[in-house]
Amino acid sequence: MRLSSRIVRKLVRTLRSLFYRMISTAKVEGKFRAVSPVLCEGRGKVCVGEKVVLGFVEDADFWTTYSFLNPRTEGAVISIGSGTQICNHFTAVAEGPGIEIGENVLIGTGVTILDSDFHEIAPSMRVGGTPKMGHVSIANNVWIGERAVILKGSKIGENSVVAAGAVVCGEFPANVVIGGVPAKVIRAV
Repeated sequence: MRLSSRIVRKLVRTLRSLFYRMISTAKVEGKFRAVSPVLCEGRGKVCVGEKVVLGFVEDADFWTTYSFLNPRTEGAVISIGSGTQICNHFTAVAEGPGIEIGENVLIGTGVTILDSDFHEIAPSMRVGGTPKMGHVSIANNVWIGERAVILKGSKIGENSVVAAGAVVCGEFPANVVIGGVPAKVIRAV
């Protein structure tokens, strides 16, 4: 790649990241390295450990998307442990009890983590009802594959692997491979 092309790419990448950081409204405690743009939006807070990296240049969705950390309510907290690496197009939305991601977790492209249903299922209660919520806990050294969805109340034990495309709801022990829709234990690691 020519030098001029590399300079333009780096400039565009830096300006995109700065723009999203500038328009973010959520309180961020700690520092993360934003390789791709990260929007922290909401009234809650995002707590980040040391050496956390969001985004990867040579991965899908790098030039067209951003990561979205959304602690919507004042008490909501999204916590990301030290050494965690998150690929592009990541979404974490905490409306109630919060989302806790441990240390040295690897998260693939397009992963979504939610701590709430955001509305009730019954048609008469969808607007103005009380949604179900549950704290999400992802332990240390977990690997979450591309396009996985982690739903409210989920707990994933240490060293586990979540397969690409899995929909996780419930509690899973340490040292297992989880996969499927809905996710279940496939085997031990």
